[in-house]
Amino acid sequence: MLYQQRYYRLFLLAILYLLAPSCHCKKEHIDPAPPVQQQDNYLVTAIRINGIPKDSLVYNNQLQLTERWDYNTSYRQWQNYTTFLYNADGYLKIARHYNENDNTLKSLSQKDSLMWAPGTLTIYTTFYRNLGDEISGYDTSRYLQDDARRFTLIGYTDTLPFVFGRMMSYEKYFYDQRDIRQYHIVNYVEPIDLPPTTEAYQYDMTYGNQSNPLYPYLAKNPLLLRMVTADLQNNIWKGYPFLASEHYVTSIRYETAASASVTIPVTYFTPDTMHDPQEQRLASGTTISYRYRVVKQ
Repeated sequence: MLYQQRYYRLFLLAILYLLAPSCHCKKEHIDPAPPVQQQDNYLVTAIRINGIPKDSLVYNNQLQLTERWDYNTSYRQWQNYTTFLYNADGYLKIARHYNENDNTLKSLSQKDSLMWAPGTLTIYTTFYRNLGDEISGYDTSRYLQDDARRFTLIGYTDTLPFVFGRMMSYEKYFYDQRDIRQYHIVNYVEPIDLPPTTEAYQYDMTYGNQSNPLYPYLAKNPLLLRMVTADLQNNIWKGYPFLASEHYVTSIRYETAASASVTIPVTYFTPDTMHDPQEQRLASGTTISYRYRVVKQ
């Protein structure tokens, strides 16, 4: 009996001895988890409205947006452009505007220097003539901003006198986190001996969860924001304020002083080979299309 117990013990030890290296080897040969695939970075390089070119955007090797070109619909060519220089924190510092004259030469026409302060953005403008060799004037503009350096008020909400009467003109931005929830515009003119006129627009916007690749660049460049969100005639008031939000818009409630509000659903077309939409389709009949430069991560 003692011999049998001893035999069983030796047998169990032998089994454990044989299993130990096999378990050890199995642990060593576990396949590692596949690496997390990072998504490619999509940089918007061109924007079209209903097939008509509007903005051409140029980036440097550090992926900073350094130029914006404006399309001339009359001559059907990219004509005037603006260059951008940034502070160390990534916010716009200087913008230089170049216009094409009758000799097809492009020359400096305007320089904007931006001064950021809590609650206020001040832009000092210098105007040029004679192919940029002479200064023709100066101007200073101030804009109210929130703690995140975003526009809250552009213009003035008081009725002020001007040569032919009195007027009031302003734009207001309201936010839901990093999305522009409401954009409100009023232009009131009270001419001498004539009835007053009011032009007003209001956009109320809702958003989805997909990120807008334009946002990181417009958020720190207020001049580019104004250019990109304007319409084909460079009219800010009748443009596309939702392009400056962090997410893609899904619905727009639009009304004017002369008409009742209308709700405009927004849908998107994204090819299977792309991460970001190629087209942004407003039910009102406007299609905003995008061209991208894809940067591999």
